[in-house]
Amino acid sequence: MNKISHKIRSAAAQLSKLYKPSLLLAKSVLIASAAVTISLMGARQLGILEPLELSAYDQMLRMRPDAKPDPRLLVVGITEADIQKLKQWPISDRKIAEILQKLEKMQPAVIGLDVLRDVPLGDGREELSKVLQKSDKIIGVCLVTDGNPDSPGSPPPPGIPENRVGFADFGVDPGGILRRALLFMKPPKIEGNSTVEKHLCNDNSQVLASFNLQLALHYLQKQKIYPQLAPDQSLWLGKTQFKKLESNDGGYSNADVRGYQILINYRSRRNLANQVRITDILEGKVDPNLVKDKIVLIGYTTETVKDFFYTPYSGQRQNKQFMPGIVAHGQVVSQILSAVLDNKPMFWFWPEWAEILWISGWSIVGATVASRMAHPAKLVGTFGALLLVCGGCGFGIFLLGGWVPVAAPALGLIITGGSIISADRFNKAGYGKVISDRVKQVFKIEIDQAQKEQQVAEITESDFFKELQQKKDKLKVSKKETAQPTPSQLPEIAAGVAELPQAESEPDEYLAQLQEKAQQQKQRATVAKTVTASESGSKMGVPIDSHLGASSGETKPDEGFSDLQAKAKQMRQRRAAEKKIKDQKIDSLTDKEDLGKKEE
Repeated sequence: MNKISHKIRSAAAQLSKLYKPSLLLAKSVLIASAAVTISLMGARQLGILEPLELSAYDQMLRMRPDAKPDPRLLVVGITEADIQKLKQWPISDRKIAEILQKLEKMQPAVIGLDVLRDVPLGDGREELSKVLQKSDKIIGVCLVTDGNPDSPGSPPPPGIPENRVGFADFGVDPGGILRRALLFMKPPKIEGNSTVEKHLCNDNSQVLASFNLQLALHYLQKQKIYPQLAPDQSLWLGKTQFKKLESNDGGYSNADVRGYQILINYRSRRNLANQVRITDILEGKVDPNLVKDKIVLIGYTTETVKDFFYTPYSGQRQNKQFMPGIVAHGQVVSQILSAVLDNKPMFWFWPEWAEILWISGWSIVGATVASRMAHPAKLVGTFGALLLVCGGCGFGIFLLGGWVPVAAPALGLIITGGSIISADRFNKAGYGKVISDRVKQVFKIEIDQAQKEQQVAEITESDFFKELQQKKDKLKVSKKETAQPTPSQLPEIAAGVAELPQAESEPDEYLAQLQEKAQQQKQRATVAKTVTASESGSKMGVPIDSHLGASSGETKPDEGFSDLQAKAKQMRQRRAAEKKIKDQKIDSLTDKEDLGKKEE
């Protein structure tokens, strides 16, 4: 068992060594991708990426193949050639009434008149009013106010019932590009106490349907399909839900989505449906089968009338950049009918959490590839291929009816990969270690200083430190009291000074001892000299007295004795100096005592 456990531990250690670099790499990849994803989501919320996402949307719409013309629609355009041929501008009420009567004879399903007739134009005003009141197939238009008294909107044609009127307004994105359609809305309230005449499209008390929605609803009524509102206030036509556009759907960031808006799913950039001119209707040149049971839309298609819009198709076109308003309404009508009758999906969007996963996934891919490849050419080629795959996935989802972010994941792919490469080069150059060491040192100093300050604060707040402070104060007070003696204490000091001569006896005793030692040393030297001389004389036969006067044996004892005498002399001088200082102190104390008595 011990051998097996030892093998398991050794294998685990080897695996940890093998997988430790991989774990560190995965950690760096996840940290980089998380930081980039959070930054991109913040940029999206601030609207920084919205222009890029809308440009990507327009490009994908242009790349998508056009659908066939919608056979349920017929566009009757008022062209510049019609104006020149009729010699009328604008087209008179009588000509409009005549066109409507000719079309009704061909049995259309519904006729949409996208021509404002709020004021009389030419002759035939009463005739036009009678046609509009008599027919139940004609839908008129009005313009909604923006709440400004100077822009009160335009009322519908005279005599037409309110249930056959729709507003012709669109919601336009910044830059003037038409991507959204309003299905119904509540007109804004006009500011201030305005004397503007009230009409249907500036009445804030009711909800209005759009011109294109009115045409689609009248057509679907013949199919026994009626609108319904779900509990969540979403619009249903049959089994199709028209989900309201939210402010952050797709590539939008805090878009103005007041009212009930949807994203326009354009059918075609050029051939929406069959198109004829009003002079063809007046001259009877139109095949009745093109009109029977169709939705007929009448409006201006000339650019001299300011009823046109920029669309996503306008980006790469030099000529015919504008789409006439009547054709734009036809695009929305065709979209509604295709969704209800042909089961063509409406645009759908991912929830926010799915978009976060989508962006973070591409960020992780970019970081992983950058950490695995070192060759610059291969790295650039791989990233180019990944960008194509990212855009291809977004375009494939777009063809299925979904609009998901494209610019954000592409930026995440590039930024995360670039950050991993930069960090790797930075670490290899050694700058990272130097900076990290300096940062650690700074933080360590700050932490040590903070710990010292905390410890000092704890000590100063302790009871033991407070007791020491109290004792210190008491000692200061006692020192001050002892430094200034009172007159009552002076006799005690004098008594203490009187005892000083007793202390002076100690040096005298020391001198006596030195003298006694010197005498003993002198005697010992004399005896030693005598003994030495006698011994030498007995050996050599020389008399002892002949050597008594020799100075060689006497020099050493005499030198030691002289040293002792010098030391004794120095001690006496020092004692005399000390005695003199003590006498001076006694005299000063005596003077202070006399002064104290005089003051008393």
